[in-house]
Amino acid sequence: MTNSETILPLARKDRHAGFLSIFWLWAGGNVLLTNFVSGSSYALGLGFWPMLVISVTGYLLGLAFCSWDSQRSARYGIDEMVSLRPTFGYHGSIYGVVVLVGVNFGWVGILASMAGSAMKLVVQDVGHGLTFAGDYTVYALGVGIALPLIIVMFSQKAAFQLSKIAVPVLLVFVAYILVRLVAGGYWTKVMTTPSDGSQSWMSAFEIIFAFTISWFPYLGSWNRFARGERIGFWGTYLGLASTGILFAVVGGIATLATGQTDPALWSNQLDLGLAALVIIALGTVTSVTHLLGSGSMGILSVAPKWNYRWVCAIVTIPSIIFVFATSLQEIFNFLLIFVGLLAGPYWGIALTDYFFLRGQKIDVRACYDPKGKYRFTGGVNLVAVACMIAGMAVWLFLGGWLSAIDMFTFSAGESLFQYISATLPSMIVSGALYYVVAKWFFADRVMGGYQRTPETVGRGDAARPYEVGPR
Repeated sequence: MTNSETILPLARKDRHAGFLSIFWLWAGGNVLLTNFVSGSSYALGLGFWPMLVISVTGYLLGLAFCSWDSQRSARYGIDEMVSLRPTFGYHGSIYGVVVLVGVNFGWVGILASMAGSAMKLVVQDVGHGLTFAGDYTVYALGVGIALPLIIVMFSQKAAFQLSKIAVPVLLVFVAYILVRLVAGGYWTKVMTTPSDGSQSWMSAFEIIFAFTISWFPYLGSWNRFARGERIGFWGTYLGLASTGILFAVVGGIATLATGQTDPALWSNQLDLGLAALVIIALGTVTSVTHLLGSGSMGILSVAPKWNYRWVCAIVTIPSIIFVFATSLQEIFNFLLIFVGLLAGPYWGIALTDYFFLRGQKIDVRACYDPKGKYRFTGGVNLVAVACMIAGMAVWLFLGGWLSAIDMFTFSAGESLFQYISATLPSMIVSGALYYVVAKWFFADRVMGGYQRTPETVGRGDAARPYEVGPR
């Protein structure tokens, strides 16, 4: 088994991905049917022009945080979950794995269910009503789960090649949707459909921001292949932004034209036919391949001796539950709450620690040493955990009402949400709090590696970060 299928750091000679490879990888990875749902979820509430403006600005801001986060792995050639150990401790980073796996289950299940529903409609249309018992399940599990699993089990690198094929085809398809909207006489309706008031600007921003940062757990497993930090940053940013914004806007336009938020329904109403089958099949296979590969690497970060292919299967199986969910929109909203509350403050601290406290310098060898400088207290940085909990409290105060649970609904927080949202403030609060507390708490303590010592200077944390590895 090669290093690309383990969590060991990749040496520079093994890091083959240039700008175009990273760009196409993330452009393909973000060719998500859920991007359509993202734009559709607030289009009717805002109307065309506000939907367009908030989609562009929201995605650009949210994905900037993702691209900054990707720098740890791009610089040191290590997986995302391993790169979190200097901040949260050798065992504290397991929380990130839990978030990754939880998000993975949801996204894979949603994508597979959308594929099943859409393909059933397309087959019925093309096959003149053709249907059979269990057809939805066959389509969802076959195209949405089984095929991507086979690809990623064969090779994690296969995702790069798949993206190079899928992305150009999918971009042409999106252009076709726009042509159909114009040629079909829908454009006037798109431009004149008034806002129904179901969404505010800030609630739309919250949807977009939480949706974009759901990429946090996945970034390092792929960006560790990048040849350098600049390649990793711009390839990630432009790749995710190009297709993310495009698909969100097209999804919003299609919803304004048809009144439907489910891509399967508006695709059928627009009479896209076989072209819809292509976008659903390619989009699902490409995206789920990325998700399964990243989820597998996350589990390997805490169980490195497990077999890579068996881990791929383990990551996949629980997603089947979501295939049979009753409401696509409810699952989508639940996942965004999950991401905003549990992932936002956690990665807000990680970004603050890496860029502002450590100056982008970490000791790679220590990342693999359970008794090393990143052990903290029993393997967990309790200071970081406390600040994360504070950030979660901020999120619950501001956005708890989104859960529709009375005990998490605060009228003052709901009012304030309309001005500042919830996820971004919770990240800022948790990160700023950690910066202040860590500066004081670790000032005269060796734990955490904040104090540079003679034996660590030039040992991989600063001098030769690409060449080091675990002892």
